[in-house]
Amino acid sequence: MHRKYLIFGLLALFSLTISLPSCAPKYGCPSVEAAKTDRKGELKSKKGKSELFPKSMRKKMKKH
Repeated sequence: MHRKYLIFGLLALFSLTISLPSCAPKYGCPSVEAAKTDRKGELKSKKGKSELFPKSMRKKMKKH
């Protein structure tokens, strides 16, 4: 009885791994290809604008 469950579980696991999408050789992964690019097809190099501390606190820290 336990052998049937084991065989069924392995078969289900095998069929699940076969059905999952993967990266094709020489074509790349769909998740990587979905990166945002500019009109020339180059990746955007946008710098972040977030700051760790508010402006008033940064001014106080510069004084010390």
